[in-house]
Amino acid sequence: MAACDQVKLLLGPFEDGELEPHEMEDVALHIVTCHGCKDALDDYRSLAVALRDCLPQPALEGFAAGVLARIEEIPQPFRLRWRSYLEALSEPLSAATLVAAGAFVALVTAWLVTPYAHLLLHHPSNLNQVASVQNDSTTTAQRMNAAGHDAPLDQPQPSVLALSNDPTTTVIWLPNQP
Repeated sequence: MAACDQVKLLLGPFEDGELEPHEMEDVALHIVTCHGCKDALDDYRSLAVALRDCLPQPALEGFAAGVLARIEEIPQPFRLRWRSYLEALSEPLSAATLVAAGAFVALVTAWLVTPYAHLLLHHPSNLNQVASVQNDSTTTAQRMNAAGHDAPLDQPQPSVLALSNDPTTTVIWLPNQP
């Protein structure tokens, strides 16, 4: 009888499948041999069916849409909103963006290299002279002083020398200003 009292406490969880495997086996073996416990289990089953029948089933039409709408209303952190914004922008424009970036880099490179390429193609010997004059003004001043010019070394010297064969041209020579 004591075994029946213990098994009757486990009949509800047994019906719901909430017992451990070894407990399920013990209760199943007891129910096969005990008609009183088997009747109690049948009562639990009929009660569960009656309870399920008396509860109205919720309408599932639009349930998924309602859940998704409520999820959309939940505020998202800034980094997630920013990431989704960038992903939305990057999808249709990925190829066009790469082409535009490549064209921009090509234009900037051509704009920066063209003057030096022109100088190199027409006067390859002058390229080193212009670069050394632009990079080192004290070296230019020392060269001028060594050539017999009386320019003091502490004053800034011009970085470009302009020569003209035309007698009507006036050349104004200004030193570099700090």
